[in-house]
Amino acid sequence: MKAALSHSHDGSDAMLVVVSHGRGRWLGVMPLIAEQRFGRWPARIWRNWSATNQFLGTPLVAAQSAKIFWDRLLAFLDMRTSGEILLHFERFDADDPVSIALFDLCKQEGRACHTIQCLERPAHRAGEDAKVRGDAKTQGRLRSLSQRLERDHGPVAITMLDAGQPCAAWIDAFLEMEASGWKGRMGSALRSDPATEILFRTVIERGHANGSTRLCSLSANGRTVAMSSWFESSTWGHGFKMAFDEEYRAYAPGQLLMRDIRSRIGRQPHMSFDTCVPREANNCHRLWRDSRKIVDGAIAIGSSRQRLHFDALIKARAVYAAVKTHLAGPHAQ
Repeated sequence: MKAALSHSHDGSDAMLVVVSHGRGRWLGVMPLIAEQRFGRWPARIWRNWSATNQFLGTPLVAAQSAKIFWDRLLAFLDMRTSGEILLHFERFDADDPVSIALFDLCKQEGRACHTIQCLERPAHRAGEDAKVRGDAKTQGRLRSLSQRLERDHGPVAITMLDAGQPCAAWIDAFLEMEASGWKGRMGSALRSDPATEILFRTVIERGHANGSTRLCSLSANGRTVAMSSWFESSTWGHGFKMAFDEEYRAYAPGQLLMRDIRSRIGRQPHMSFDTCVPREANNCHRLWRDSRKIVDGAIAIGSSRQRLHFDALIKARAVYAAVKTHLAGPHAQ
């Protein structure tokens, strides 16, 4: 969080909300930012703040204290007099106990809570059969690609950077590889913006130092052709960044590396893993049997008048979406 707030463009505007037992133990923490619009609509709102390239927005809350956290946080937002009418939450894990506690509290209080968007990401759930590696057709194709890569370019190897090794060279190589591909041409590579580059460097360095970051490379005859980073806690892993050498695109090196990551995760019986990529991306879903539901939504806050404003806004959005869908239909001219 310190790195994110320091190196993100709007980090200085974020407010870190902490719920604690007096001045003692923290029960949870959530970064919020005030905004003047809700999508295309003018409205004063709060939104959970996320750093650039952050793929999960569920706040850090002790699961056993989740109900207390949300009760205090929503009451705090209700009492503010700045005119905000909703809390816009983004990228929450729908099945996380912290998210479920929020949805249950809204239901108990009769507080309006609307889902804005819902998507599923390929994932692995702890307890899945570690021997299952995805569909047989995909596995066969990847075995064939790996054999072709070795036949055409030499021995194929996958290496993990050991915890005791410095990671600066790995970071430099990753940034160079990513910038040399389509992301570099589109201006969306980490190196395209000094803020995203330094955020990536800082997070990877600190994660490598404390043992939470995994850094992996796929090589052919000693030449690195794909690289990937992800994070692991005691129970969850989260994919972060992957890059590959586009000269080797025909061999799908990113998918070959993802296959190995899938195998490594499967050997940890208590580990779940979120790929943090869309289901349709690079046939990634064919390597992962399960999924993780990610939701965005809006929760009413404030006085009864502010909640009437919230209801009107949600209805206006629904009407606009219906009209837009109709105009985009088969009868549109």
